[in-house]
Amino acid sequence: MISTPNPVRLLNWLQKTSCSQLLGHLAASGEPISHATLDALPAGHDESYVRALLVRTKVLPPRQESLDRITPWLDRLLAERSTRHAQLLRPYVQWELLRRARRQGARGRSVAGSGLKIRAEALLILEFLTWLDSRKLTLATLRQGHVEDWLDAGPARRHDLCMFLAWAHRRGLTGAHDVTPVRRSRGSRFLTEDERWAQLRECLHSDALPLRVRVGRALTLLYGLPANQIRNLATADIQRRGTDSYLRLRTSTLFLPPRLADLLAELAATTRDEPLLPPSEPSQQWLFPGNVPGQPMSTPGFSLLMRRHGFHVQPARIAALVALAEKLPAPVLAQLLGISIDTAHKWAAYTQPNWSAYLAVRDGASTHDTKE
Repeated sequence: MISTPNPVRLLNWLQKTSCSQLLGHLAASGEPISHATLDALPAGHDESYVRALLVRTKVLPPRQESLDRITPWLDRLLAERSTRHAQLLRPYVQWELLRRARRQGARGRSVAGSGLKIRAEALLILEFLTWLDSRKLTLATLRQGHVEDWLDAGPARRHDLCMFLAWAHRRGLTGAHDVTPVRRSRGSRFLTEDERWAQLRECLHSDALPLRVRVGRALTLLYGLPANQIRNLATADIQRRGTDSYLRLRTSTLFLPPRLADLLAELAATTRDEPLLPPSEPSQQWLFPGNVPGQPMSTPGFSLLMRRHGFHVQPARIAALVALAEKLPAPVLAQLLGISIDTAHKWAAYTQPNWSAYLAVRDGASTHDTKE
């Protein structure tokens, strides 16, 4: 038996929401309720919400939702496609993309965004296969010139096809093709240091913004934390040591300035009153709870919330990482923020001038002077 901290809210939910109507329909059917039962329903918010509610109340076992939803989604997607397309896409998604994502999950890495990436790649491959059909081509007759025509005729995301073509080549389905991955832009513009500090002061001292927007923006602007890491913060991650406050991350602990610590404490107190059901563990009282019971806000949902209040995460995060990389050695930056050492070195190299050309010119001038 699970009690609710919000009985009035629960009653309103039972009486007025389409999610409760779906739950009632499932109960009235008399059929056993399983993940497969829900997979057969039209995908949408109601189905996702009811599934999460049943997992939270232990009616259904937990699963890696973002990955386990891929197979039924793929079945629906391929139901109206040709058999040839299905015979190519299904094994690639199941045995290449999904298997790799599950291995990452088994190693403790987050797979929250993997489902969206797999879906995007599957849709891109279907677009490519349709393009081949329109030109009376197959993977077997595909040539490098055709690949270049495909790449030139559309946006940069078409280069994401490289992994699929490499997979098809390893299985003898097509020849070797060169699809150089496009290096993603780090943003159309950087925030200047003055702009970053101005926005940070607004977050800390202005009541014009919602509390969770202020906290999310401040953590991005000050520490360069990614949206996925911020949305997964829980109240237990706010720690007190004497008069100081700290924020616990996966691999390190960050000192919190007093004003930011106050905002985080206020947010923690607010979110305790929000859930329809209490968290399954005290450590999972999310600072940014989502609409689905027991889960934090999704990464796209967090970014959308920020954009609705005029804040774009990526330029702000880049500005913060640039500022930190100027002051901290790469190994310290990597450990502090839980990023890879290679990423930390790249940010450090980005912020530091390359003196090699200057030294080469200086050495050449010195040699010339000596000869004279």
